[in-house]
Amino acid sequence: MNRYGETPKMIAACITLFMLASPLTATSALAMGSSNTWSEGGTDLSAVSELVETGMYDMAIDKVEAMLKDDPDNADLYNYLAYSQRKLGELDSAAQNYERALMINPEHIGALEYQGELFLLTGKPDMARESLARLEQICGTDCAEYKELSGKITN
Repeated sequence: MNRYGETPKMIAACITLFMLASPLTATSALAMGSSNTWSEGGTDLSAVSELVETGMYDMAIDKVEAMLKDDPDNADLYNYLAYSQRKLGELDSAAQNYERALMINPEHIGALEYQGELFLLTGKPDMARESLARLEQICGTDCAEYKELSGKITN
């Protein structure tokens, strides 16, 4: 997808092929805290989800920033923004946007998981454990986000 929200035909064909060929493509979308491509507020996140799943983080950031102009209180959008920034190494911006997502929705399990991963990446394992404890309170030890973060924390 280009910066104008259009998907060139060749890229669209590649994305379709990639999604059909890999059963793991839904993993990042699920961990974002939602089992579908619609946010809690009714915003269609399918374009952003597609960009993130295919590693097009720069384009995902552009798309999310445009969407935030119309939906500035959407925790899912801030989570996608932070996730993409983290993947690009923009760790300070990612930290700020995970915080924004959690200010809007303190129980956003995707943001909690990924914020914990950011804490690990930045040498703050105690803070990652705090994120893990919050996940346990919200969704228990059997939810995917808890298991994912727990598996990355070393004691």
